[in-house]
Amino acid sequence: MFDGASVRSGTAADLKAMAAIEKSAAIDPWSLSQFLESSLLDSNRSLVLEDDSGLLGFAIYQRVQDEATLLNIAILPARQRQGLGAQLLQSLVERLTRQGVTRLLLEVRRGNAAAIALYRRLGFVDDGVRPDYYPLPGGREDALLMSRELEVDA
Repeated sequence: MFDGASVRSGTAADLKAMAAIEKSAAIDPWSLSQFLESSLLDSNRSLVLEDDSGLLGFAIYQRVQDEATLLNIAILPARQRQGLGAQLLQSLVERLTRQGVTRLLLEVRRGNAAAIALYRRLGFVDDGVRPDYYPLPGGREDALLMSRELEVDA
């Protein structure tokens, strides 16, 4: 719990609010149809962060056996840099650990210094680069591949 914010599993009722947060926070946001499609896959799950005012952020992840991939994470721009992204990501790590996941993978825009700093602070390490992966208004940007080993609860 941070500043009155709590984390819970996302539901279909959250998809429009998630898409609105994504649109306000991302350079190349997912569309509502992408949110809908990702929610239909059995391996995909989401967490949402909310307070009394509504949804503040979300994380969408895919779990395959003992690994998971963070597919998308966003916090409302007005609430960024308040520790909410760390709270959401730490909640995800704790949930995955309880489920027996041993490794969490992600990719991030190489130019997203704030996100990279957050991931490193939470124990993620660099694994490689995917060249020209993300579209930008004036071209493309590399993706930095990162991962974190998780300690499974006994």
